[in-house]
Amino acid sequence: MTTIKTFHNRKALALFLLTLFCLAGALQAQTTNTTYFMNTYSNRTSLNPALRPEQGYLGMPLLLNNLYVDVKTNTLNLDHLTFKQGGEVLSFMHKNVSDRDFLSGVSKNNYLDTDVNYSLFSMGFYKKEGFWNIDLNLRANVNTNILYSAFELMKKGFAMNEASYYNVKDICATANSYLELGVGHSRPFLDNTLVVGAKAKVLIGLADFDLHIRDLKVDAGLDEWRIRSHASLQASAPRLTPEFDDEDKFDSFDWNDGFGIPGYGLGFYLGNTYSFKNVAESTSGALSTILSNLSLSVALTDIGFISWNKKNNNYLYSTLEDQVVTSNFVIDFDSENSSLQDDIDNIKDTFEEIIEFKEGDAKNRTTGLRTNLNIALEYEILKDLLSAGVISTTRFNAAQNITETTLAVTTALLSSLREHSVTPLFTANSIHSGWP
Repeated sequence: MTTIKTFHNRKALALFLLTLFCLAGALQAQTTNTTYFMNTYSNRTSLNPALRPEQGYLGMPLLLNNLYVDVKTNTLNLDHLTFKQGGEVLSFMHKNVSDRDFLSGVSKNNYLDTDVNYSLFSMGFYKKEGFWNIDLNLRANVNTNILYSAFELMKKGFAMNEASYYNVKDICATANSYLELGVGHSRPFLDNTLVVGAKAKVLIGLADFDLHIRDLKVDAGLDEWRIRSHASLQASAPRLTPEFDDEDKFDSFDWNDGFGIPGYGLGFYLGNTYSFKNVAESTSGALSTILSNLSLSVALTDIGFISWNKKNNNYLYSTLEDQVVTSNFVIDFDSENSSLQDDIDNIKDTFEEIIEFKEGDAKNRTTGLRTNLNIALEYEILKDLLSAGVISTTRFNAAQNITETTLAVTTALLSSLREHSVTPLFTANSIHSGWP
């Protein structure tokens, strides 16, 4: 049994929570799904290696190469974390925001999924019927999932108005960054109605972060809290070492001088596109007209893994023994000058005492890439001028799978220049959660 009497440690969970809420409210981006049907878009091969641009291309950072930022969330944004009352904007933790008003807008699974892709170099060219492309990208991914029970603990438990019990499960956060060097090839078959593409990539892992709170039991009394947690934190990065305070408790990570490569891996893309023109020839009437203008494409992207060596890996875990918190929490959610950032800091300072990490033996480990499944249908309404398409994208994450469906219209404003614009008409998200 451990007794905690002061609140000063810096836990990795605190950093995770702070980063999570800041990103959720600050970032918005347009998904690349809206460029899927643009024939002139050079980076279509990142969505499906069988999608070939109309001509070759060359891209480098100084030539305004592609920078892609995609953020998906259901409730972790300012619309759900702040409330307008009497001309003021209040944090969800403020006493004037009722438990019901806030928690009614919280889902069973509350996720934030971020994908950043910066192209350092890209080149594509045709050689006879085949299309080749080479690219060097810097990638970064962040994925988090917080269950309803965690927000219930924040809103009700941290107020400490009455004794209560909370059982929080499966809070998770993963983040990684890596360099990828890929070579792709595609070519047509069956009288150009079928195009098959593939891409292979060599991956250099730069950093990886994996936090999983499997079980957190909090018996919140008015005078003391009894806490039992089952959590793990793995962090891989060059020269990254954990620091501990005078009481031998984990305080933070320290970046030492030097450089190393903590991980290597491989990645693959597979895809195809198929036009129903040949099928239309064997039919007649309206069905023939529909099939002659209809095409289907399917792709699996980011299939692969990165292996992280134990030399650059850190493993921390929490024991299952009880902790007793006897000091009063210093939390002020009612100040007139309190902001969302202030309340996040207060939550951070409280959470960092709930989970007490200890250092374990680091081992080699392997993490999978976030594989994507893209399925799209496109119908050409006016040849080379107007088409409509629908694309369904499913992203497979460790904590949850996110499915997004986008309906869009593509127009060629100047057909001679093949300049296209895409208007998304409808986008819908769904989430399927659960650790294996």
